[in-house]
Amino acid sequence: MFTLTLMRHAKSDWQYDLPDIDRPLNKRGRRDALAMGKHLRQINALPDRLLVSPAQRTRETAELLLQSTEQKPEIIVDNELYLASRETLLELAEAYAIPDQRLMLLAHNPGMDDAVSFLPNEAPPLSSSGKLMTTCAVALFEYNATSDLHRPNRCRLTALIRPEDID
Repeated sequence: MFTLTLMRHAKSDWQYDLPDIDRPLNKRGRRDALAMGKHLRQINALPDRLLVSPAQRTRETAELLLQSTEQKPEIIVDNELYLASRETLLELAEAYAIPDQRLMLLAHNPGMDDAVSFLPNEAPPLSSSGKLMTTCAVALFEYNATSDLHRPNRCRLTALIRPEDID
């Protein structure tokens, strides 16, 4: 069994005139990332390997997600994850997947929305605001084999967790 987790970065701060890749998290984003990390620990869903976009907001999300855990996953920053398409996300997942481990990709929309919509055989539930991968949302998928990562309907969406679900 292989677990793929797709996570969108937490809420970023738009108050500064910075290039997109350099935007940090805002106060809500920091709070949500800490809470999501605590929740993922409670349900035993932290990854063994964490693949992170080079954007400031994704790296901060990863740090806060893992802040209070003793067991640290292998963390890999991959430039291809920055604003990656669904195809790139799934190619990277396949490249970094290890059978019987949990891999998390921490990246951006619209690629995350597209991947989460594409993979399972049933449409994932939208948030109360009609969105799929809200900031700091986590989608957990189970696969029988890592060779199925590129194919739709070969996995089971076991959870779609948003910060408002755990507050």
